[in-house]
Amino acid sequence: MKQQVWVLSADIHKARLFAAATPHSKQIEEIKTFLQPDTALPERELVSDTVGNFYRSAKIPRTSPKEKRIEEFARNVTEFLETAHKQGEFYKLGIVAAPHMLGELRSRFSPDLCKDLCFEIDKNITQLGASELRQHLPERLAPSANL
Repeated sequence: MKQQVWVLSADIHKARLFAAATPHSKQIEEIKTFLQPDTALPERELVSDTVGNFYRSAKIPRTSPKEKRIEEFARNVTEFLETAHKQGEFYKLGIVAAPHMLGELRSRFSPDLCKDLCFEIDKNITQLGASELRQHLPERLAPSANL
């Protein structure tokens, strides 16, 4: 059984995936980056100008275009993690994410992946490098695999 622990650092624009060789590793290394640049655009740039104002009584969409892109980004990251988890690529997963993104991710995790979450930190620190990020994580990333 692999003892590798993955740590996801995410916000609504970017997600970075790090790996630690063992649950008590003092170093982590970045293994993948996910980007969703559209979520950084102002709302007005995500909607078409061609719709016009045909009906004043038309319903306004419940989900904004920006929110839809955030949901799509969370879905893409989650699908990657779920596939890797099913293939046994990591033993445990820790998440450090901006509060909104943490909620989006958490709502999409399968029960199996939820069982292997070892910590959640609601903080936006995606801009930090691996060594700085490691300082914000628990000393022991996860319980040992043989417990």
